[in-house]
Amino acid sequence: MRVLMQNRSSTLKMLAGDSVQMNKTKEALVQLGLEVDVKIRQVSDFSGYDLVHLFNIIPIEETYQYYLRAKKYGIPIVLSSVYWDPREFLINIDSERKEHFLSWWSKTNHFRQAVLDGVDIILPNGEMEYQLLAEQYNLVTPYRIIPNGVDPIFYYAKPEKFIKKYEIKDFILCVGRICRRKNQKALIKAAREINQKVVLIGPINDYQYYQECRQEGEGNVRFLGPLTPTWISSAYAACGVHALASWYETPGLVNLEAGLAGCKLVTTDRGTTREYLKEMAWYCSPDSTRSIKEALKKALFSAPPYGLREHILVNYTWDQVAKRTYQAYKDLLS
Repeated sequence: MRVLMQNRSSTLKMLAGDSVQMNKTKEALVQLGLEVDVKIRQVSDFSGYDLVHLFNIIPIEETYQYYLRAKKYGIPIVLSSVYWDPREFLINIDSERKEHFLSWWSKTNHFRQAVLDGVDIILPNGEMEYQLLAEQYNLVTPYRIIPNGVDPIFYYAKPEKFIKKYEIKDFILCVGRICRRKNQKALIKAAREINQKVVLIGPINDYQYYQECRQEGEGNVRFLGPLTPTWISSAYAACGVHALASWYETPGLVNLEAGLAGCKLVTTDRGTTREYLKEMAWYCSPDSTRSIKEALKKALFSAPPYGLREHILVNYTWDQVAKRTYQAYKDLLS
């Protein structure tokens, strides 16, 4: 079987969850014997491919153009929606571009409707994601739940390497892009109120917001920039809690990584986090510093939830994701 995967053109320059999901799924499918090409540009000749697999309908414009080309050609189309309604986030962001983003969302929603209605099968990352799509877009398109995944390497995380280099342990860690959706500023404020150090690992996607986070932290925060998976793995093992107070996650790939590494998890209650982590995490509301603070306090002074690492290892590795994806491909083509 030969598969063409397509995603936004910035997917290699601005790495995010959809980038990782696409690339890791591709790698695992290749291990199963499939031929998989990734092209982040328009394709006019689909000969030689059995199907097209599109990713992400939040930045919709390019996905819509990919969809139109594939539809015109008549090739089967698979969609990983990677969706959560961003309007709560867009309404609450403290940005002069808020109205622009809200207007953009409204103006581009008919593209999402067309893609969701026109593809052959949708592969949401969770049942909650599908239910939201079904409610908002009146879906009748067939679907198959394909969860997000994690590399088993994080199961073997050891703290010594990180502690030796950075001389810090038992801190609050947040891995992810520095941007308003990830809500690091609120996390920093909550941690400062309970006198806890914060370490942030990840690229800066919003420089103005990064400066706001630095000011909020007042020397209580360390920004380490992007690190390799080996170093991130060691950071997970060295921290006291991993916290992800985002405006939404589906479910947050770093939640799976950190949980597999043995972290206690504080995470947003928006998105599909509970579907994956169940009662083995502490949940917070991204619009409430008090909620974030209380979740941090409970996690810091509790033992790690029993069974979280095994739950993630059994259900959410990339090889399992690939097997489910391959089965969805075969069922579609048959």
